[in-house]
Amino acid sequence: MALNFIEQNVTKYFNISNQQYSTITNSNDIKPLKTENLYLWKLFQAISSANVKRSDILWSSKEEEFLIKQWIEYTNSHILHASVSQVTSHVLNELNQVFSKQSFLVADRFTLADVFMYYSLISVFKELTLQSKEKHQHVSRWFSHVQSLPEVRLGNPVVLFSKTPLYSGSSH
Repeated sequence: MALNFIEQNVTKYFNISNQQYSTITNSNDIKPLKTENLYLWKLFQAISSANVKRSDILWSSKEEEFLIKQWIEYTNSHILHASVSQVTSHVLNELNQVFSKQSFLVADRFTLADVFMYYSLISVFKELTLQSKEKHQHVSRWFSHVQSLPEVRLGNPVVLFSKTPLYSGSSH
């Protein structure tokens, strides 16, 4: 279900038609990284191959391309095949550390890695308590910022965050 949700939202975000997507993803030319699931790589290939209107969020160097692929692989292996409790106990802590030092996953700008990560985390953030969102303040700040972009949110429900801290730091 999560993969289908990501597929629908990412193709909608990039304005990739069903026909265009089917043509690309049915190709045998897709060479994924080592992964259990080729689905995300087919989606990545569709975005890379299509004449996308949002090319500004792709990569501007081989290093950025590698980092984006690395984050997509992370999404696949650590979020999509894990329970919500596993994601909240492990992944959000890792992402919180990442976002404590930078505003986006790759470079100093919003990229395809952020798009994949956002769509992967929507269901997790919907389930989080305000206390847990505060505990993971850096990844919550990133998520809140990304969902504020209408072209990314695409009508998905807004996840609410408290604007003022409700809990003391000692209760974490």
